Amino acid sequence: MPARRTPARPDTPCRKLWNLSDTTAAWLADEGIHTHGDLVGSDLMQLWARLRARHPQVTKLMFLALAGAVHDVHWRHVPSELVEAFERWRAGAAVSPPARQRAPRKAAPRRRPPRR
Repeated sequence: MPARRTPARPDTPCRKLWNLSDTTAAWLADEGIHTHGDLVGSDLMQLWARLRARHPQVTKLMFLALAGAVHDVHWRHVPSELVEAFERWRAGAAVSPPARQRAPRKAAPRRRPPRR
């Protein structure tokens, strides 16, 4: 997270916003969002759903990071009303986590009998 003393402007690139990594900025660029102004003008819940569809590792924390970037605050300081609205939307949209595929279990290594 960049150390910044001035508020984000509409032309601030996503990679310089609070909470957003270079990887997240690249994912946003794939969605056509390159600046703070682009992010502010987007529907965060729909954006989150599109990111989740493309990248299964996206979690609720990604929504909080996006909302924090829009509001220019740390993700822990996102307004609780927004978090609650997201939770209600997520429950109504039936967005469930992707099924995790477990790796097949490996057989336990055979133990040698103790030497005598």
